[in-house]
Amino acid sequence: MIKKITRFSRPHCYVSIVLLFVLILGLGCDNQYHDDRLKMQVQQLDSDLKNRWSTSGVVVLNTTPNGPAHKAQLETGELISYVIAEYPVRSAGDFKSAMKKALDEDNNFLLYLKDKPPLRIALRRQGDKVGLSVEGNGTVRVKQIQHGTPAANTDIQVGDIVEKIVDERKIYSIDDYKKILGKLSEKQVTFRTSELIGVKIAAVTALGDLGDIRAIEPLVDLFKSSPEFSLRKASISSLQRLVELSVLNELFQQFQSANVDQLPTDSLQPQQLESAAILGLLTVDRIENTATLKAPFGTQFRHRSERLYQKINEGQLAELAQEYIQISVEPEQEIRRACLSILGILKPVSAIDVLIAVLENPAEIPGIRFQAGLALSQIGQPAVDALIAAFEKGNASTKDIAASALGGIGGAKARDRLINALEGNSEPAIQLTLVDAIAKIGDAPSIQALERQRQQYQQDDDSGIRIFLDEVFKSLDNGSM
Repeated sequence: MIKKITRFSRPHCYVSIVLLFVLILGLGCDNQYHDDRLKMQVQQLDSDLKNRWSTSGVVVLNTTPNGPAHKAQLETGELISYVIAEYPVRSAGDFKSAMKKALDEDNNFLLYLKDKPPLRIALRRQGDKVGLSVEGNGTVRVKQIQHGTPAANTDIQVGDIVEKIVDERKIYSIDDYKKILGKLSEKQVTFRTSELIGVKIAAVTALGDLGDIRAIEPLVDLFKSSPEFSLRKASISSLQRLVELSVLNELFQQFQSANVDQLPTDSLQPQQLESAAILGLLTVDRIENTATLKAPFGTQFRHRSERLYQKINEGQLAELAQEYIQISVEPEQEIRRACLSILGILKPVSAIDVLIAVLENPAEIPGIRFQAGLALSQIGQPAVDALIAAFEKGNASTKDIAASALGGIGGAKARDRLINALEGNSEPAIQLTLVDAIAKIGDAPSIQALERQRQQYQQDDDSGIRIFLDEVFKSLDNGSM
């Protein structure tokens, strides 16, 4: 039996229920399902709506008065996008059973440890080992953590008390809904719901495309106030685009100063030219040696670029991004990624400490930690001391990210610390990262250090580090690094 249904986020009325119901009726009567246990009717999105505007799931058509769904305040027009089940852990057997169920569909689950934030454990492929064993009844504690497994890359320690495992299942279709609810029929579940808000998302995206400073405040307000993930994601994505546009001001001021929509490509900075083409602002003809602003957006943006640049550099968005890269503030990783990208573009020195905190946070996913390192690398020389400190005191994954970032920055201080670390380190994984980082710097002292390292492994043809060094020198000889 389903014991309880709770809505995760109760959306504001951005789109009227009446309009939503009209949209739903327009989908037709196929692909509907009456859930007898929850006493509600749901319908699958048709092919025109499915997966558009970050939308997937099944739509609530109606609920029976005083039925379980009605009591849980599910409403007509809401989209059920996730079913979430909790598995309390009171014994080692509970833990094994919960892991097996949680990994059944999507190879990941949330692990709740006492006095620690939730940790997401993700396997690369089905059948891989989590690397975690527990013991005890009543109070269940971590017994062993296997090196080199997903568990070893998180903030789990022997002796931690395991409270529960939470399994989040994404709903894409009626079949998913029936299958997942069938498997979880004995469990208490939570529905995560949202509204069909594609029109709103399209408007938010258009605000980012305008490249106008008047879009910034509404987007910030919507990002901070909306309970709906899709709207918040669209808002931060539009703010990210505005930041990307703002750094092209120098390029567009050349068009503005000349009062033309076309200039020779060889008179423009190549990297900015490429970025503008990727963002769809202009077209480049290498044969004719011309860069031509696209109408209407590119031609209009040359009049707006300077004001946008000034507004972005007032610091409001840098402060916003610094706050929302922290997992304790923002649980959605896609939003944290966008905020990290904003910091990488703006390069504020004030963000160094919080970026280091993200890089060092074992509760954060590896991709986010790596992106924090990339943002520090983009900030450049002001971040070198903080990255060296993180490398010195960090665990293997922190050392890996910090070393890579230092290699991206370069300079004598970063280079010398990386060389010292390479010559005093025997951990193969760290050695490989250090070699790669030093090769990125590529100056004479770096090449000499790598050659000394290669000589050290001269007789060891099967060594992974020797093979990698040979490949590095081959790339250096070809000029590809």
